Amino acid sequence: MTGDTAGWKRRAFPIALLLGAAAICFLVLWGGQHLALLVLSRLATDPPNAPLDETIASAIVFGLLLAAGVGGGALCGVNSLRPGPRAGLMLAQGGAIGLVGLLVATALAAVAGVLHRTNGGTSAGLFVWGTALIMLQAGSEEVFFRGWLQPLLVRNWGVAGIVATAIAFAGLHVIGGARSGVTLLNLFLGGLLFGLLAARFQGIAAAVAAHFSWNWAEQLVFGLDPNPGNGSFGSILNLELVGSRWWGGSDQGLNSSVAMSFALAILLAPLLILPARTAGLPGPYRSDRAPA
Repeated sequence: MTGDTAGWKRRAFPIALLLGAAAICFLVLWGGQHLALLVLSRLATDPPNAPLDETIASAIVFGLLLAAGVGGGALCGVNSLRPGPRAGLMLAQGGAIGLVGLLVATALAAVAGVLHRTNGGTSAGLFVWGTALIMLQAGSEEVFFRGWLQPLLVRNWGVAGIVATAIAFAGLHVIGGARSGVTLLNLFLGGLLFGLLAARFQGIAAAVAAHFSWNWAEQLVFGLDPNPGNGSFGSILNLELVGSRWWGGSDQGLNSSVAMSFALAILLAPLLILPARTAGLPGPYRSDRAPA
């Protein structure tokens, strides 16, 4: 009877964890957005200060998500901030992976003939400010999903836990407004990429760096997000995607393009094919570790 009870608890825990994470994400996005609107209404300036407004809103929403990831990890006995061994090297490799992926997607859009250059520009101060804000956004999502949620699911479900976390990651963006099938596919593939990086390298350093470098280059270097137009912090270039939505010519840009799908598939292929070497490393992803 004791064994049956333990087995039932082990099977039920991941489901409860996913439901709890979904509830937290909803509360963070819904409550955080309402709180941000309230704060912004009290601090409204004339003329509006777009970088400041975006910073306040992001600090509230992503600050809450970061706190949830750190707090959830502490309650569950997981260090959700663990960077992993050789963190500096993992940061460099992850950053390179994210940058290569964005460059491949952009190149495919250019080959498809939907990429056009318009006037861009930013200041050094806005560039640094925007960089810090993107790090907060990418870091908070990785702490929540790959730092807290994924290790616990992997302990109980193995590799399926990485897939489940990627689905939850895409689901977060549904709450945030993502709707099209290609967009959700790309968000899932992106979540799978970050999850595999976290699992293979025993921490979140590579996943955070890949997530950050993709978003950073897309927004502040190439100006591809938002599409069309330019963000609050400007960009070094301002590339616009016009024409077929399949290659990014919509208001969702690369997120809803097959160019991004192909780029993510290229990045995922070696992670899925090459054998993992994690047996001798500490942490929740060890291949010789029995499920909790």
